[in-house]
Order: sequence, then structure tokens, then C-alpha cells
Amino acid sequence: MKRFIVLLVAILAVVGLWTGGWFYIAGQVRANIAAYAEADGVTMPRLTCARLEVGGFPFKFSPHCTEAEIVSGDYTIRLADLAATALFYRPSHMQIFANGPALIVDAFTGSEQEVRWSNLRASLRLEGGEIERLSIVGDDLVYADALFGDVTYADAGHAEFHVLDAAVETQADMLGNVIDVYFSFEDGNSAPLEIAGATGDIDARLSGMPPMALWGHPDFMRIWAGNGGVATLRDLSLEADGMTIDATGEGSVSETGQIDASLDLASEGVIDRIDMLQNDPRAPLLTGTPDAEGVYRQSISVRGGTVFVGLIPVMGLAPVF
Repeated sequence: MKRFIVLLVAILAVVGLWTGGWFYIAGQVRANIAAYAEADGVTMPRLTCARLEVGGFPFKFSPHCTEAEIVSGDYTIRLADLAATALFYRPSHMQIFANGPALIVDAFTGSEQEVRWSNLRASLRLEGGEIERLSIVGDDLVYADALFGDVTYADAGHAEFHVLDAAVETQADMLGNVIDVYFSFEDGNSAPLEIAGATGDIDARLSGMPPMALWGHPDFMRIWAGNGGVATLRDLSLEADGMTIDATGEGSVSETGQIDASLDLASEGVIDRIDMLQNDPRAPLLTGTPDAEGVYRQSISVRGGTVFVGLIPVMGLAPVF
């Protein structure tokens, strides 16, 4: 009998500690999310909710933000619902869900765009306060004007975006973090660009990245430049009926804020496909001239803030800081 009582007391103690721990952490989650409502919307995005709840007891935490509004600089994004889920024993791995449409308002230009989807979800894993992996997957995406009518700019049947902590052997000798970025889409269409049934992908690497807590900092570019940061475009490809675009390149910022970059382009069918380029005498300057196989090739570079197309300087760029 005594053993049974001891066991019962132990179980009740564990349940009590678990319950107390859950409500404590749930309160911290709620407080951390609510704190974003006090952000300035410039150095850190501001998030406000018409109603904020944290559910999921007893094995997970599920914050739910109704009528979410995100402000970052001149941009305001409004969503009907924004929700996330993290397991009690694995709080650094979150599943995120959004119900659209999302309204994007640009206070500077006064424009309004709308993004719609049938399914949009994300997965975020953190390690030591830094991104280990961020994945965003969407289906039936539509990007349209929301100010002067339902004019569709582009749509895609499926799209994915991934950010990964890069496992670099020499990273210990580098300043900052190294991350890989991937983006891909299928069944893409754009009436203004006369593109239908397109597929595309981007594979890039960013070295010298400051800690994630500084990504919205006004001096982000200065810190990145001080770390010797380099943005490498390992591959960009776009394929549609009768048209292909491929590009590789690299870019960095000097300690004086000047952009230095290079981009190698190869394309087919671009000028022939887009009407506004066919009658533009500047089009060959951008695409280059075709080789024996009909592939247009061009090199674009930025040296000391001056943009060169081939060997021809075409414009100057102001320092980024």
C-alpha cells in the first residue's frame, strides 16, 4: 500500500511539474510574440495580432495569431491567420502555417499587391539561436494587383524556398556564418512577360553572414562587408517554351560601401519572346550577341560602383552605406 501511495505521489508530482512547466513556457512564448508588437518596424519587423492565443497543452505549443499584420520599413503585410506548432521536448523546431490571401501594401509607392495560395507551410529549426534550416513550401500561388483590379502578374503551381546552415570545413577560420539558399518553382506563368509553363531554380551561398539577431540591423551591410561576406550565385536557371536563361555570378561590398560583382548570362529565345525587347536597341547590350549555336552570352560586372556590360560602362551605383 505504501509503495502505491509513493508511486501515486511521484506521478502527481511529475504531472504537476509538467503542467507548471508547460504553462510557464506558454507564457514566455506569448510574451515573446507580444513583444514584437513594440518593435519599431525598421530595425526589427513589427507583428501585431487582433487576437493572440497559445494552445497545444500538454505536448506542444501552438501560438495562433488572428488578423496578423507585419510591418517592415515601407511594407505592411496583412494575413487572416498565422499559426505555429512546436513540440514540448523540441521547442527549437517549429511548423508554421499561414491562411491567405496576404495583402502587401507599399507605403512609399501606394501600391497594393495580393498573394494567394491553396497551401502554404514552413518548417524552422534553430540551433543556438541561428537558423539550422528554414523551408517554405507553397501550392497554387498567385501574385496579383489589389489596388486597381484583379490583374495577375504571375502564378506558379508549386514553389519551394530553403535556407540551410552550410557545413563548411573552413568555417572556423571565417568571420560570420555561411548559409545556402535554394529556390525553385514549377508551372510558372506570367502574362506581362509572355511566359507559360516555366520552371526555374536558384542555388546560392552567402558567406560572412552576421548573427540572425542582426539581420534587420541598419548596419547589416556594413557588418557583412566587414566580415568579408560574399554572395555566390552558383546557378540560376529558367526554362519555358522556346526560352532558357542561365546565370552564375558573385558579389560583395567593399569596406567603403561600393558594390563589386560579376554575372555571366546565357540565354535563348528571350528577345524573340518578349515584344518590348524586340524593338529596343538596348536589348543586345543586355543579352549579348548569339554564338554559332544561337546562344546569347553576356558578362555584366560592377567594379568600384560602376556597372559594366562587357567592357562598356553604363551607369554608376551609389554606395550601400
